[in-house]
Amino acid sequence: MIRTREHAAQALGRREWQASIVPDRSIVVGGGLVGLSCAWFLRAAGAEVVVLERGATVGGGASRGNAGEICPSMVEPLPAPGMVAHAFGNLFRHDAALFVHPTYAPKMAGFLTRFARASTRGAYRRGLSAMAQLGRGAFDAYDELAEAGVGRHASRGGYLMCYGSVATARKEHEAFVRAARMGLSSSPGPILDWAAAAQLEPLVSPAVRAAFLVPDERWIDPSRLIDDLSRANDEAGVEIVSDVRVTEIDEGTRSVRVSTSRGVFEGATVVIAAGVGSRELCAMLGVRLPMQPGKGYSFSLHPASLPSRVVNFADAHVVATPMGDRLRIGGTMEFDGTLDRFNPRRIEAIVQALRPYVRGIDLSARTDEWVGPRPMTPDGLPFIGRLPGCSRVVVATGHNMLGLTLAPVTGRVVADLVTTGRAGRDLSPFAVGR
Repeated sequence: MIRTREHAAQALGRREWQASIVPDRSIVVGGGLVGLSCAWFLRAAGAEVVVLERGATVGGGASRGNAGEICPSMVEPLPAPGMVAHAFGNLFRHDAALFVHPTYAPKMAGFLTRFARASTRGAYRRGLSAMAQLGRGAFDAYDELAEAGVGRHASRGGYLMCYGSVATARKEHEAFVRAARMGLSSSPGPILDWAAAAQLEPLVSPAVRAAFLVPDERWIDPSRLIDDLSRANDEAGVEIVSDVRVTEIDEGTRSVRVSTSRGVFEGATVVIAAGVGSRELCAMLGVRLPMQPGKGYSFSLHPASLPSRVVNFADAHVVATPMGDRLRIGGTMEFDGTLDRFNPRRIEAIVQALRPYVRGIDLSARTDEWVGPRPMTPDGLPFIGRLPGCSRVVVATGHNMLGLTLAPVTGRVVADLVTTGRAGRDLSPFAVGR
């Protein structure tokens, strides 16, 4: 097996070293799901690749603790008609699904204004069209990884979408039908009453008045996926350097230099895929990314019987995902300007939102409580493409709540762009500075 730079650093007693200069190398900054996906597809396309990860291990940030949904049918951007009136009125309530800390609100004024502008019908339709053309490649990219032994543990049992009212279920059912017509999934099943839903998944309570199946969506343990990607990159010869801080990025006419706490790396291209940390990296090159860390929370439960599929309690904005011997519960969105400050009130908000919709589960017996910063953009679309004014710098970040779904297809797009100069699809909706 080819050793990684991380292994080499450990063998040398972690003393600082100077990286060799490889002019045709791609340097990926960020070792989360998106960064590791970019590295794998770049290496598969023949590029020499090094990954620089700020954390002590790969997969920090928002990568390991999310709900594990691979859901192309749900790639619609968060800003949508009616979202402002629905969500903004409750922004400062601690029990709201979307919470902005009052002291941080003034710093988010510009972001929230742009969010509101992106919630018009025209902006939403354009955003959905752009996300759909990216989402249609999600399963194919995952299948390509699976052929290489990455993510083979993904499950394909579909999702049970649960609602507190028949009217809401019908409206959402129509949205999934539209997603199927756009080629994002198969058509959803018929709308079920509570009794029929409970036959499928006994944990749902009578508060679930209506439900339906989305048959083709998948789910995966994101931490196992990270480990698979790390191993596959290592075996393919990708150099992985952990616990390294980037201090400067300089683009020249023939190469780009990345100065770090462990020396200087030089290559033909830099891919910035560091989640919310991409803001700081792009600022080094004079470009401002309008992203905010929207913190998501999760925890694990251990019921006697696990559901056989993902159960999405849409009205509660809570997802229950079976992962091995545990049930991961994920939800909420918190903006307070921090990346990892844990707020126990947000866990309690998830519990209170979920409680009416489940039965036979001890919600107090929680383990693995987690918080991670999702890289949120005001229009709900990621940033994918070359950085303005920097022909050798490519950005792949800002995937909002869809990083797990879109990481592999983003990696494929980035690899095509870097190695052939063509992304194979229109990236203008995802351009920095749009």
